Amino acid sequence: MLRGKQNRYDRGVMQINVLYHAKTAEELGLDIHNIDDNVAYARYLYEKEGAKPWMSSSTCWAKFHPSEIARS
Repeated sequence: MLRGKQNRYDRGVMQINVLYHAKTAEELGLDIHNIDDNVAYARYLYEKEGAKPWMSSSTCWAKFHPSEIARS
């Protein structure tokens, strides 16, 4: 299972933070330590909140400033 380098509570390919999201994922019947469930939870989260949950880490992956991504 992938763990975040900057934040050890981030898990999986979609770097879902267990402190913030484990309970909700479990309530949805998802195990964020499983790759398919990690992606499924990320989709759920994206549909609910857009890219906002990933903005704090955008300097690690984004070509653009977070405010530019949030506007799109």
